Parts: sequence; C-alpha cells; structure tokens
Amino acid sequence: MLSYEQPPGNDMAQKRQDAVNDFASFVRLADIAATTRTADHGGLGAIAFRRLLTETNFSSAVDFVDLSVIPPASTIGKHQHHDSEEIYFIASGSPLVTVNGDSRRLTRGDVSVVRSGEWHELVNDTSEPVEIFIVQVSL
Repeated sequence: MLSYEQPPGNDMAQKRQDAVNDFASFVRLADIAATTRTADHGGLGAIAFRRLLTETNFSSAVDFVDLSVIPPASTIGKHQHHDSEEIYFIASGSPLVTVNGDSRRLTRGDVSVVRSGEWHELVNDTSEPVEIFIVQVSL
C-alpha cells in the first residue's frame, strides 16, 4: 500500500488546507462592510473596497478576491506586483484599463490579465461608477 507523507516544512500548506476545510462555500456581499481607500496605489479620489476572500479560503495559490467600486473621476494608480498575477473582471461600467502602456476601454463582462511585473492602472473617466472584481494569484 502506498502512503503519502507531507514533506517537512510544508506547515503553511496544511494551515491553508485546514482553513479551507473550515470555510463555507459562499460569501454574502451584505456581510462584508465596504471600506474607503483614498489614492489607491497612488491614484486619484476614493474607492469603495471589499475583500471578499483571502488566501485562507483556498487550497490553491489564490491570494484574494476583491470587489471595488470606483466612482467617476477616481482611479487605481499605476503600479506593479511581483511574484503574482491579477485578473480584473469588469462587473459594471466602462473604465480605461492600461497594462504595460496598452490602454483599452473595457465594459461589463470584459477581463484584463496582469502578469507579474507588468505596470497597470484603472481610470474611471466616465459619469458612471465602475465595479470590478480583482483576483490575485501567487506564482
């Protein structure tokens, strides 16, 4: 009979799995209060931010799932991450998203992929709020 022994020093993986086992499979938006972030990543204005899930909710390399509302004239400033990738999913609105100098007007249902080390920013230069889900995954 084959048996599997966890390699030494993998305590974080076990803690992560234990946390996942204790977590329900659903998150209610109404249960998570929005916080205000001003000048997010050096951007302009304030955004409403909710961290829906954290790395403790996954057994994979997902770091977090966020929902942010970016009001008109607000931005998420130009920044980069190392050793992680992000997905921006546009839930509503039509922001201007720039990744490594390539700017695109995105709309509801569109997705932007930001790879490790890429510069990115989001600008809401419209008259309507923008809602985005951001998923970050460690490499």
